Amino acid sequence: MGKIKQIFSFLFEHVEGILIAAFTLMLVTDVLLGILARYVHFEVVFATELGKYLFIWLCAIGVSAAAKDNQHVRLSYFSSKLPISRRTIWVISQLLFLSFSLFFFYFGLRLTLMHLEMNKSAMGFAFPMYVFTAALPVGFALTSCRLILDIINCLRSKQSKPWIAQSPDGLSGMPSED
Repeated sequence: MGKIKQIFSFLFEHVEGILIAAFTLMLVTDVLLGILARYVHFEVVFATELGKYLFIWLCAIGVSAAAKDNQHVRLSYFSSKLPISRRTIWVISQLLFLSFSLFFFYFGLRLTLMHLEMNKSAMGFAFPMYVFTAALPVGFALTSCRLILDIINCLRSKQSKPWIAQSPDGLSGMPSED
């Protein structure tokens, strides 16, 4: 049982990296295939369309990867002017981001289920559209999980203070609470 837990823990920790690597490899292959097809006068109808959908997958998973590493842009200037503790501001910003993620998860899931029920295929080639629109619920479900874990860790921890992290240039992040 310990081995399965280790594997699950590894996959959960690296799921975004694995997916981003896989979709990047597919996107590069798709673009190269499209370029080569022009030179050998072979028509690849789906290359442009597939590239768009792979890029959407990359963006949706990228949102989760950035949320995992707390790399999203925050309005630290305005939050530093508020008479609220930095921890409270951090949790509120994460909760707002979580509500945004859940909103996109819900409507992305509805869109995906609609394409599944309609048996709709992508333009240019006969591939189920729900495979591509599933990027939204998958990406934002991962983002929501990352945000929930971050909020829980922030509320539990007394040592880790992501809300006062500063960049080397001192321009981003929240000023320290002294």
